[in-house]
Amino acid sequence: MRSEKLLPIIGLLLIAPIRTVEARPTESEAQFWYTVSAQGGIGDHFLYYLEAQPRFSKDDGRAILRSAGGVRLFQDMSLWLGQGWIPLWVWDGDPALRQGESRLFQQYLYTPKLGSVRGNLRARLEQRFLAGTTEVSWRARVMLRGAQPVAAEGRLSLIVWDEVFFHLNSVEGGPSAGFDMNRVFVGVGWKYGDHSSVEVGYLNAFTRRPSAESNQLIHTLAVSMPFNYM
Repeated sequence: MRSEKLLPIIGLLLIAPIRTVEARPTESEAQFWYTVSAQGGIGDHFLYYLEAQPRFSKDDGRAILRSAGGVRLFQDMSLWLGQGWIPLWVWDGDPALRQGESRLFQQYLYTPKLGSVRGNLRARLEQRFLAGTTEVSWRARVMLRGAQPVAAEGRLSLIVWDEVFFHLNSVEGGPSAGFDMNRVFVGVGWKYGDHSSVEVGYLNAFTRRPSAESNQLIHTLAVSMPFNYM
């Protein structure tokens, strides 16, 4: 099946699960997410990725740190193995349990160019070692992204992406199996160097919280500064 036919089908699969989430009260809040990342090649076949993402809300702040190594299968297709760490600055729970969150992940990345649109399909499987439990939470996530140059000789682009998350198992004291969250981003990107750009836009993050009285909806100002040496 050609990529032009495959990507719309994947897009429908990403959006469809949202309609199956039960109707519950939703708690909304505003946040600011800032991401700086770097990726590039090591020789002809190997790749690296580094990321830091602090997140701020009115009452809280956290950071996600990620690193990964990859192998290039084709020019626009690669496989990755990585880890992430979300430190917890204040912990008042049982000291025998984990503090903060660490995770391992395996990832498939496909970056086709469909006409003038720069596409991105990312499928990731995570093993999450969560605070407050000794079990491992398995989560799958799939993102579909498109960037369309619109002006300034291709330096200015319109960017849209959607990512859906599913818990694959239930964890005592942690998440339950099923739909977890969906994130939708709409914004613009500006390429200001051969390997550097900045992306700014609105990120809508909806999270199902079956153990709480309400679901969560985060209205986010998202700013990213990716450095791409691939």
